Amino acid sequence: MQSPLPNESVTPSYRSGTAARLAGIPVATLRMWERRYRVVGPQTSARGHRRYGPEDVRRLALIKSLVDKGHPIGTVAHLPLEALRAMSAESPRALAPRSPAAASELRLALVGEALVARAQAAAERFPGLRIAAMCADRAEAAAQLAGVAADVLAVELPALREDAVAWIDALAATVGARRAVVAYRFATEAAAEALRRRGHAVLHAPLGLAEVAALAGAETAGVAAPRLGPPPPPRFDEHTLARLAQVTTAVRCECPRNIVDLLLSLGAFERYSAECEHRSPQDAELHRYLGQVAGQARALFEEALARVAQAEGIALPENRAAPAA
Repeated sequence: MQSPLPNESVTPSYRSGTAARLAGIPVATLRMWERRYRVVGPQTSARGHRRYGPEDVRRLALIKSLVDKGHPIGTVAHLPLEALRAMSAESPRALAPRSPAAASELRLALVGEALVARAQAAAERFPGLRIAAMCADRAEAAAQLAGVAADVLAVELPALREDAVAWIDALAATVGARRAVVAYRFATEAAAEALRRRGHAVLHAPLGLAEVAALAGAETAGVAAPRLGPPPPPRFDEHTLARLAQVTTAVRCECPRNIVDLLLSLGAFERYSAECEHRSPQDAELHRYLGQVAGQARALFEEALARVAQAEGIALPENRAAPAA
């Protein structure tokens, strides 16, 4: 929060251009850091101009130094001055030059039991990714990732709350990751927004290696998603699914209704992926892949719904949708 500066002659103060020059950063970077991360809280002069004191400049210079050493801006932007000084005094870790072959790989640190299991099954399909570390037990992540060097930290949580934000920031700093990709089943809006302000990517679980690669940035352009065939057309339309959900309310087993909910979500995501705006050919390829994944999953759950309905003695309503051409 900005506060008025009652007497500008008491301590030296600088306008944004001078403060940025003294800190060694472009003015545009200073403004972006303030807007996105609120790295400093400049005072305002009687005329409404932002004025930066010596401590603001020192803080900006320390943050710039740490970012140059590989620390993501989101992990250091909110640290107190003493913590920034301590980090700057430490020997930079995991910053040794990489071989040309290693430089073309994206190093990942993965945290979360389900994410680790999916990565182990799919890793061979992503030659451009190198999994530097995997930690299934979130409680052991800090200890297991000590000494690990990774470009991206990927975390999958069943629930994302505000108390996880600092933990994720600390893990990203531990491995020297540029950013974290965080997936969740349930989350508070405050926690998700706090992570986004710090420069991390936040999305609904499940999280796969293709999504991690796409969200990691331009360095992953060479990472190709596995090829999938086109999914079959929908077996049930939304009207049919809605009727089936009402029919199953009297059934003791909740599986049919739960599968209906999943089918509605998968169908919506399949359509969303097909209609999503594309910023680049790589972006278009990713959304094509995501749509195919959703379609294949939707087809599997349609078959599962038919089997569960048969086992429960539920007559499936006739689909009103016309057959796909």
